[in-house]
Amino acid sequence: MTQSLHNTLPTTMFRCVLVLFKLFIVSASGAKILGAFFVPSISHQVVFQPIWKELSLRGHEVTVLTPNPLNDRSLTNLTEIDLSFAYEIVRSGNLQGTLQKDIPIKTIVQSYFKLFGEVVKAELEHSEVQALIRDQSKSFDLVIVEYMHPTFTALSARFKCPWVGITSLGAILPVYDNIGNPSHPVLNPDILLPFTGGLGLYERLVSVYYSVWFRYFYYYHIVPDQDQVVKKYIGEDLPYLGDIEKTISLLFLNVNPILHPIRPNVPSVIELGKMHIRTKSPLPKDLQQSLDKATEGVVYFSLGSNVRSANLSLELREKIITALSELPYTVLWKWEEDHLPNQPKNVIINKWLPQQDLLTHRNVKVFVTQGGLQSMEEAISGGVPLVGMPFFGDQPLNCMKMVNLGIALAIDTETLTSEDLKKTIIEVAENPKYRKRVEEIRELLLDVPATGLEKAIWWIEYVIRHKGAAHLRSPAVDLPFYQYYLLDVIGLVLASAAVVLFIVRKLLKLFFGDADHVVRAKHKLQ
Repeated sequence: MTQSLHNTLPTTMFRCVLVLFKLFIVSASGAKILGAFFVPSISHQVVFQPIWKELSLRGHEVTVLTPNPLNDRSLTNLTEIDLSFAYEIVRSGNLQGTLQKDIPIKTIVQSYFKLFGEVVKAELEHSEVQALIRDQSKSFDLVIVEYMHPTFTALSARFKCPWVGITSLGAILPVYDNIGNPSHPVLNPDILLPFTGGLGLYERLVSVYYSVWFRYFYYYHIVPDQDQVVKKYIGEDLPYLGDIEKTISLLFLNVNPILHPIRPNVPSVIELGKMHIRTKSPLPKDLQQSLDKATEGVVYFSLGSNVRSANLSLELREKIITALSELPYTVLWKWEEDHLPNQPKNVIINKWLPQQDLLTHRNVKVFVTQGGLQSMEEAISGGVPLVGMPFFGDQPLNCMKMVNLGIALAIDTETLTSEDLKKTIIEVAENPKYRKRVEEIRELLLDVPATGLEKAIWWIEYVIRHKGAAHLRSPAVDLPFYQYYLLDVIGLVLASAAVVLFIVRKLLKLFFGDADHVVRAKHKLQ
C-alpha cells in the first residue's frame, strides 16, 4: 500500500501543477470585453451584473456601459461608464403611461422604439462613451449587447470583433430573425403580445398580422433611422446596421422551458434562466423582527422598479389601500415616498426592500406583483404563491403564465374592486394548492445541470476561443425572405397550376366547343 501511495503521489502532484498552470494561462491571456447594457431598469441590469462581474473575476479586462454600475473597487479588471442619467429620460418619457396594456399594441411598439431611441442617442452622446468610440488605440475581442434595440450592435463593427446579444427576458421577432431562429406566430407569439397557450382564431389572426407589421416597421423604419444614428455617433464608414445585426454570434435569453413556452432554437440561441438568483443573505434586523412577529402571515406588495406605486391613480390607490386594510395579515408595501396617505395600521411601507431574501421568510404568504419575470423567479425560488397585477410590456403575458402554472391568480387593474383584491389575496394565502404547486415548480427550476451564469460564462469564452464561432451560424440568416418562406416555390406551384388549368380549359373548350357546333349544324339541316 505504501508503494502504491508512493507511485500515486507524483501523478497527483503533476495534475495539481497542471491545473494551476492552466489557471495561470487563462488569467494571463484574459480577453478584452466590451458590454453595452443600455436599458435604464434595475430589473434588466440585475440579470447582466453577475456576468460582467464574473468575467472580470476570471481575468478578463471588462469595460461596461451601464445605468447601474457595481462600483466595486475590488474588481480591478472592470471599467464602468455610468449612464444612470438615462433614468431621467425614461421618467420624463412616462414609460408607465406609454406602455399601458389597454393601449393598442402597434402604439406600444412605436412608443417603445421612440422612447428608447432617445435613450440610446443620449447615451451615445455621453462624453465618456464618445471618448471610448473615438480612441483608436482601443481594441476588444468581444462585444456583449443588450439586444432590445439594434443601435449598440454597431460597436462590434467599430471594434472589428464578434458580438453576443443578451436580453433579460425573451426576444422580439426581428432578433430571432437576425440569428436565423424560427418564430411561429401561433406557437410562439411575440413577447409583447398577451397571448400564451392555445390561441383562438382571433388571436391567431392578430398574431399573424402583427408579425408581418412588426417586421415591416422594424426593417423599414427603425433600422434605417438608427443606421443614421450609428453613422453620426459611431462611425461613418461602418456597414449598414441591418447587416451588422446579422453578424451576431450568440443570443442569450433569460428564459427557461418551465416558465416559458417551448420553442425550437438553433444552437446559437442559449436559454439561461434565473440569472440573478443568489444565495440567501441575512435580512436587516428591523425587517427580520417585523416578519418574525407576523405569525398571522405577511403579504408582500411590490410593483417592481418600472411601475411606481406612488404613481398609481388616486382611485386605484384608494381601492388597494381599502383592500389591504381589511386583510387579516401584516402587509409590507414597497412605497417610493416618505408618506402613504391613509396608511392602514397593518401596512408597513418602505422605499426599498430586499425582495429576494424577504421572499424566503416562512411567514410570507403571498406576493402581490406587477408580473415582472425576475419577480416571478424570485417568488418561485422562495416558495411563495403570487397575485398578479399587470400593467404593461410582458407583464400581462407573465401573469397569464403564472395562472396557467397554477401558482397565482391575476386581477385586472381596469376593473379591480377592493373586495375582489381582498378575496383574491386571501384565496391564494389560505388555499394550500397554490403553495404546493409553487414548490413543485421550484423543484423543476432547481433540477438543472448548470446555472444560468455558468452557461453564460462558458459560451462567452467559447465564442472568444473560436473567434466568433461562425460554425454555429444558421443558414437561415443568409436566405432571402422569399426563399425562407417558400414564396418562390408557392408562386411556381400556383403559376404551374394556373397554366395547367388554362390548357385544360382550352382543350375542353376546343373539344366541346366543336361538338356543340356540330350539334347546332345538324339541327339547322333538319
